[in-house]
Amino acid sequence: MPMYDFACRDCEQVFEKKLRMSQSSDPQICPSCGSGETRRHMSAAFAVGGGGRSTAPVVSAPPPTSPFT
Repeated sequence: MPMYDFACRDCEQVFEKKLRMSQSSDPQICPSCGSGETRRHMSAAFAVGGGGRSTAPVVSAPPPTSPFT
């Protein structure tokens, strides 16, 4: 199940919820103030593997070079 980040419009608390994709746009209750005025928040990280968050930096390799170009 994917992990989604939400932000409360009332207290501005950001929190995570593990939800089915079909539930990701349903209103969520803020665990801090109990408000239902929440919205999905773009996460800086993403879930990988068994559902844990990746803390490894993203490393990109340079494109391969060819002796023919």
